[in-house]
Amino acid sequence: MKKIILSSALWPLFVAYPAMAQTASTEVDEGANSSDQAGVGEIVVTAQRRSENLQKTALAVNVIGGNDLIRSGVSQAQDLSRLIPALKLSNGGGGGTQVTIRGIGSFNGLPFAEPGVATNLDGVYLARSGSSNGLFYDLERVEVLKGPQGTLYGRNATAGAVNIITRKPSRDFELQAGMEVGNYGKMRGDLAVNVPIEGLGALRVAGVVSRQEGFLESGYQDDDTNAVRAQISFDRGGPFTALLSADYSHLGGKGSGGVFALSETDFVSPDPRLGPSRDGSNAILQNVSSLITGGLNPNLLPPFKEDGFVDITNWGLAATLNYDFGGIMLTALPAYRRNEAHYLHYNGGFPTSSDEYSKATSVEVRLASTDNNASLQWMLGGYYFNEDLNLGLTAFQGAAYGETRPALKTQSLAAFGQVTYALSAAFRLTGGLRYTNEKKSMSGERGFQDPPLGVGFPVTYIPLIGRIDDDSVTWKAGLEIDAGSASLLYANVATGFKAGGFFSSQPPNTTKPERLTAYTIGAKNRLFDNKLQVNLEGFYWKYSDKQVSHIGPVRPVGFDLITENAGSAEVYGVEVDLVWQPTINDRFAANIQHTQSKYLEFTYSQTTLTGPPQTTCAISPLSATSVTVDCAGRPLPRAPKWTLNLSYLHTFEIGEAKLDALIGTRIESRSVLGEEYLDGQYQQGYMMSNASLTWRGPEDRYSVAVYIDNIENETLKATSFVQPIVGLPVVTLEAPRTYGIRARFNF
Repeated sequence: MKKIILSSALWPLFVAYPAMAQTASTEVDEGANSSDQAGVGEIVVTAQRRSENLQKTALAVNVIGGNDLIRSGVSQAQDLSRLIPALKLSNGGGGGTQVTIRGIGSFNGLPFAEPGVATNLDGVYLARSGSSNGLFYDLERVEVLKGPQGTLYGRNATAGAVNIITRKPSRDFELQAGMEVGNYGKMRGDLAVNVPIEGLGALRVAGVVSRQEGFLESGYQDDDTNAVRAQISFDRGGPFTALLSADYSHLGGKGSGGVFALSETDFVSPDPRLGPSRDGSNAILQNVSSLITGGLNPNLLPPFKEDGFVDITNWGLAATLNYDFGGIMLTALPAYRRNEAHYLHYNGGFPTSSDEYSKATSVEVRLASTDNNASLQWMLGGYYFNEDLNLGLTAFQGAAYGETRPALKTQSLAAFGQVTYALSAAFRLTGGLRYTNEKKSMSGERGFQDPPLGVGFPVTYIPLIGRIDDDSVTWKAGLEIDAGSASLLYANVATGFKAGGFFSSQPPNTTKPERLTAYTIGAKNRLFDNKLQVNLEGFYWKYSDKQVSHIGPVRPVGFDLITENAGSAEVYGVEVDLVWQPTINDRFAANIQHTQSKYLEFTYSQTTLTGPPQTTCAISPLSATSVTVDCAGRPLPRAPKWTLNLSYLHTFEIGEAKLDALIGTRIESRSVLGEEYLDGQYQQGYMMSNASLTWRGPEDRYSVAVYIDNIENETLKATSFVQPIVGLPVVTLEAPRTYGIRARFNF
C-alpha cells in the first residue's frame, strides 16, 4: 500500500487542468441528457447487485450510459477501449476479443484459456472470447469493474468484469431507430420496439445490421454483423416477477488482419494499411524460407493470403426470476449459451484455422436483503457453470504443422456472499467470502509432422489427456465513510483466483491457478452545488503465477502455442475522474490514469529450433532446442504509464431544438504489446482526437449528428504476435480516420 499514489494535495492541480476534449466521459445520466440539467447527473448502477447511486458505491467502477455509447459510435466491444483508460480490448484474430484491465488479462488466440476479465450480459457470463460480438445495441449502460470480482458475482474473475446491461421492457410504448452512414462503406441500422402487454408486462425486441469495408486494402478489418434480441417481462403486481430473454448474433466478413512491424514506428511498407499480402511481407517470408531450406521447401513459410474469414454464430436463452419475501429477495438466473466459430486468419504470421463448438449452461441463485437504508445489508449466492467445448485447430507455423482436436469440459461450483454493516450513520464495514471449485478435463488428439512438410503430407496423431481439480477461497474486506452529504471515502482489499488450464501437448500440459490481491482506496465527491464531480482511486495490485501464452516446446516433439505460469507482477497507480458542469450548456470532463507496472519474477521457455531466441530479455539454456527467458523488471504489456481522456461539450439552444458540439482527445504514453519486448511490439505515445456536432429536435425525438474519429489518422497497434521463424511481430491495427453521419428518432 505504501506505493499507492494518492494525495488530496493533488486535487487542485487536476481541477485546474484545462479540459479540452473526449467523446465520452465516465459520467452518464440516463434520466436526461447531461446538457439539459444544472449540475452533474445522477448515475444508477447495479455493480453490487442492487440499484444504487454510483457516487455512493464504494467500488472502483466506470460507467458509460446508452446515450453516450451511441454518441461515441460504440458498435463492438473493441470500441470501449477509447472511452475507459484502464480498459484495453482488441481483436487478435478469429473474431475473438482480448480484454485486459491495467495490463491484466488473457491471450484470446488460445481457445484453451479462460479470460482474466469476465464479460457478462445482463448477469450471464460469456465464456468465449467471440461471444461479445453483436451485443452493442439498445443498451442501458456498460459497467467496467476493476479488480477481483467474486463475492457478489457467480463467475469469478481476477482482473475485473465488463457488465453489458440491455434496455429492459417498460410499461410505455416505444419505437427507436438509428441509421449511420460513413466512409469505408459504413452502413449501420438499429431498431427497437417496446410494447406493453395489459395485465402481464411488456415485450421489447431490438436488432442491428452493420456493414463496413475493411480498413486494410486487402479487405481485412471489416464488419459484417447481424443481431437481434427479444425480452418479455412478467409483472402482475405481486411478489413474483420474471424476465425471459433470447438473443442471436452472427459475425461474418474477412475478420482482422495483421502486418509485420519492423520497429516501433516502421512497417514493411510506408503504408501499413495495404495489408500483409500487398505490402511486401510475402517477399520476406519467401526469402527466409529459401535461406532455411536452400529452396527445397518454398512452402516452409506460407504466404499471407486474402482468403481469411470469420463465421461466428452466438445465441442464448436466459431468465431472471425474482420473488420478494418482504425485505428479502430471491433471484434465480438460469441461462444457456451456444457459440459456433469458424475462421481462418494470418495474425500469427502463418495460417490458422479453427472450428469451435461451445455449449454452456449456468445457474446463479442469490438471496439478498432489499432495504438499502438498513444497518445490515447482505447477499448470499450459489453458482453452477458447465461448458463443453469441441475444437479443431490447424496452424502451419513453418517449422511446425499442428492439428489439435481436443474436447474440453469445464465445471465450476461456487458459493459466495457479502455483508455490509453500518456501525454508525456515516461508517460502514464490508466483508465477503467465496469458495470456488473447478474441474476441467481434456481428451482428443494432437497431430504433428516431423519434419514439418505442410498441408497434404502425413500427420502423426497422439492422444491428448488431462484433468484439473482446483479450488480456492477468496475474500474481500472494506470500509466506507460518508465525509459529508456528497462525499464518500472508501478502502478495500480483495483477492481473485483463476483456475489452471491446458495446452496442446502430452503431459505435463497444465498450468497452475493464477491469483491477484488488489488494494484500493478512493474518494467520490460532488462540490459547488453539484457542479463539480471529483472521483479518485489509488490502487496496488499484486499478481502471482500469471498465465502467459506463447510459442514454446511441446511433447513429444515440436512446438506450439503453450501456456506457462510466469511468476509475479505488481501494478500500482492512481486514477482521477473529473466532471465539471458550470452551466446547463457546458460540460468539461477529464479522466487521468497513471500506472506503474513491473514483473517481479517472469521466466518462461522459448524454442530455438527455428533460430535465435525472439526476445530482448535475458536468456539461459534450457535444452538443445529451447532457452529460458527472464523478463523480470519489465513493464506489463498493454499498461501505458499515462492515459488521459479529455472532453468538452457545449449545447447551443436554437428555439425548441438544441445543437451539441463535442470535441475530445485521448493521450497515451508509450507502451508494449507483447512479452517478447521486441522493438516492433512497442506503441509510441500518441494523441487521438475526435469531434461531433449533433442537432436534437424538440423533446429529443429526432437527432442528426456528423462525426469524425481519429482526426490525426494515427496508425495505432492493437495486438502483437511474433512469427516464430522470421522473428518479427505481426501486429493488428486500430481503425484509421473515420467520419460519417448518424440519425435517430424516438417515439
